[in-house]
Amino acid sequence: MIKLKRTPVYVFSVIAAVIFLYPLLYSFFSSLKDNVEIYNNSVFSLPDVWRWDNYKMALVDANISRAILNSFIYAIPGTFLCLVLSLMVAFVLSRYKLRMNGFLYNYFAIGLMIPVFSLMIPISKVVGALHLFNSYPLMIVLYGVFEMPLAIFLITGYMKGISKELDESAIIDGCGPIRLLFQIIAPLTMPAVSTAGILSFFDIYNDLVWNVILISDQNMNNISMALMSFVGQQGSSQLGPTFAGIMLTIVPTIVVYLLFQEKVEKGLSAGAVKE
Repeated sequence: MIKLKRTPVYVFSVIAAVIFLYPLLYSFFSSLKDNVEIYNNSVFSLPDVWRWDNYKMALVDANISRAILNSFIYAIPGTFLCLVLSLMVAFVLSRYKLRMNGFLYNYFAIGLMIPVFSLMIPISKVVGALHLFNSYPLMIVLYGVFEMPLAIFLITGYMKGISKELDESAIIDGCGPIRLLFQIIAPLTMPAVSTAGILSFFDIYNDLVWNVILISDQNMNNISMALMSFVGQQGSSQLGPTFAGIMLTIVPTIVVYLLFQEKVEKGLSAGAVKE
């Protein structure tokens, strides 16, 4: 009887897996074909000739390898900055009873509702006035700050569920606020921190808007910008290298997610039951 009740879940899981795997498999097989095979052969047919040169063309002509490095340069420090600042904000909001806490929490929550496109013109004007176009530090700070509202929302909700008796015991033992946060509270908040971190990393890694607006140096393009430029150059004349570029874009994100999959799922499920 229990197995019968689970049958719809299994059916839904299979359907979802097929839907999500379809574009990945289609891109992989297409990345090893030429235009004739892509247009004339069936979707999942094996290539007549395995054209691994398509990947070489994507790496060299589109400079995908440099773009992937740039995406990590933006994403890793940006995520780290976001998590450190968000942890400190969440610590104040959840562990201290201040009159401003409600206002501050709502202030950061509003950041989740503001469309990024509404900030494009004012931020580009400020950056232009400061002559900070094509700047790695600017992009890292910008990405880190923009990811803070979601991270604060997730971490604060989880941190509120941690007993404040730990704080009292640590303070009695002579523990200061900084040590209390980073040595006691932060490790207990790791499920939420991991979830916020992986979501922030993917958001920064795949960003296109700010890279288009604030970066004009091709050597600083991230993966999304490099791929868009490559598709614009190739058009429909060489679809194989285009799909190869898409695969090179997808693979790093899949690897990162698989490495942190368990922590992300724990963070989401744990956050769902915290008050």
